[in-house]
Amino acid sequence: MQVSKSTRRRDKWHFLRLGTSWDRSVVPIYESAARGKCVPLLKTLLTSHCKNECAYCTFRAGRQCPRTMWEPKKLAELTMQLWRERKIAGLFLSSSVSKDPDYVTEIQLEVLRVLRNNGYSGYIHLRIMPGVSLHYIREAVELADRVGVNLEAPNKDAFSELCPDKGAFKEAVIKRLTWITNEVQRAKQITPKPKFGFAKAGVDTQMIVGATDDNDWQFLQVTEWLYKKQGLKRVYYSGFEPIVQTPLEKRRACSPWREYRLYQCSFLIRDYEFKTDHLAQIVNDEGFLFNTDPKLAFAKANPDIFPIDLNAVSYREIVRIPNIGPVTAKRIMRAREKMQIRYSADLEKIIGAKLCRRVSRYIELKDKKLTGF
Repeated sequence: MQVSKSTRRRDKWHFLRLGTSWDRSVVPIYESAARGKCVPLLKTLLTSHCKNECAYCTFRAGRQCPRTMWEPKKLAELTMQLWRERKIAGLFLSSSVSKDPDYVTEIQLEVLRVLRNNGYSGYIHLRIMPGVSLHYIREAVELADRVGVNLEAPNKDAFSELCPDKGAFKEAVIKRLTWITNEVQRAKQITPKPKFGFAKAGVDTQMIVGATDDNDWQFLQVTEWLYKKQGLKRVYYSGFEPIVQTPLEKRRACSPWREYRLYQCSFLIRDYEFKTDHLAQIVNDEGFLFNTDPKLAFAKANPDIFPIDLNAVSYREIVRIPNIGPVTAKRIMRAREKMQIRYSADLEKIIGAKLCRRVSRYIELKDKKLTGF
């Protein structure tokens, strides 16, 4: 049975009900994936009150929905309590825009100040508001472990269509993202190194996929720019899902597979030294990725590259082999300093028999007859 995207998302959430019968808090705990582990985070908006009319959003100003707001001190105290009880490893704090960006960010930072002043050394991930002033960004970088601002769209036209009230794309978002990365670079020069905060986990952003007439090629191009030019640590994709009482309520939901393939390509750019020039070979004429593993698609599109001699090629060429990641590629690089990899038995000693069988068609081995693609 195929599990829906919304069901998979719910599986990553659970909720704690804390407090007395007359003073209860329902606390959203999100199981974030980090380096193969699930990290529980208190993930919440500061407020669901919003003055903006974003076309896709549950909390757009003109939509009827519950509106509430955390009292900063209470949110800080609750975060501290859950952290001390080891129910969470950190806080992920974002917000709707109830007034101007500086007003909202000031209250977000008040939560962070209370936490840090009371000895909290856990993880803090802060999403700040488009259009916020530079001095708030500087303080956010000092207090949080990861800081980001949502890009929302791959270009200014799509951004204007989705977020008509958030300002100009380059001024309100791109400029603020650049300010954040500049402040992170400044923080790296601090000595001695602080134990927490100062955006040691880097900068991130998020884009909505499928809410406009976008295509995958647009997202891949901006993703490469974000990783290679802006130095972001993570680019998140949120597949569009229609919400009633919004202008896009009749638009088709983004396929979970589309979101998944974009993530795969994102990691190829970030971790595998792929460029958009390579990925251009695996999108169709409309600019969409095929629903297949992009690394395998690249190998099939370039039969002249494979098989390769592991003893002679660079790390970059090894990591392009389907089913071989950075860890395995580095293991091969270390092993070949001590031995020649000529036979299947040689490769099995390095990566194991199972993986050896999966990748052998892409590698020159004297005892294996290789088939074409």
